[in-house]
Amino acid sequence: VVRDALIVAHGAHAGQNRRSGEPFVSHPVAVSILLADLSMDRDTVVAGLLHDTVEDTFLRFEDVERRFGPDVRALVEGETKVSKLPKMVRQQMSDEGLTLLDGEPSKVEEQVENLRSMFIAMADDWRIVVVKLADRLHNMRTLQWMPVEKRASIARETLEIFAPLAHRLGLWTFKAELEDWAFRY
Repeated sequence: VVRDALIVAHGAHAGQNRRSGEPFVSHPVAVSILLADLSMDRDTVVAGLLHDTVEDTFLRFEDVERRFGPDVRALVEGETKVSKLPKMVRQQMSDEGLTLLDGEPSKVEEQVENLRSMFIAMADDWRIVVVKLADRLHNMRTLQWMPVEKRASIARETLEIFAPLAHRLGLWTFKAELEDWAFRY
């Protein structure tokens, strides 16, 4: 099943490259390896391989479900849904004239805590958050390829949202590495 998901991910991302120039499929492969290293179940590892396919390729959630079952679909769909949360909160904060860098501390802290809570509430299955954390960790490992002006905001978001989520789930190595990479930028 995992091999089949790798073949599907490879085919779906054919011709796509990351900013580094690497084939895009290297990212979902790295995410799935992080998940496998945590001894996550097969469906979670498969979801790691497929987590960007519906958003970035021709595949649809129905295709994922038909091929890999409803649990994998739910994980991929949940990860896609929670991936949109940081952007939604940034937009809301912008509309209110706040930023993570210079907003009123109590208001910013409240927004960040709301975002963490929304992540957990929207994730019907805790594995969705683990897939998202693995996705963020690999993205932090390759942050040097992002434009300089985006690195600091991504790093701050990682420190304020994702590292505390990893802590709450007891993923200490993820928490430590997320913080290390974020502090670097």
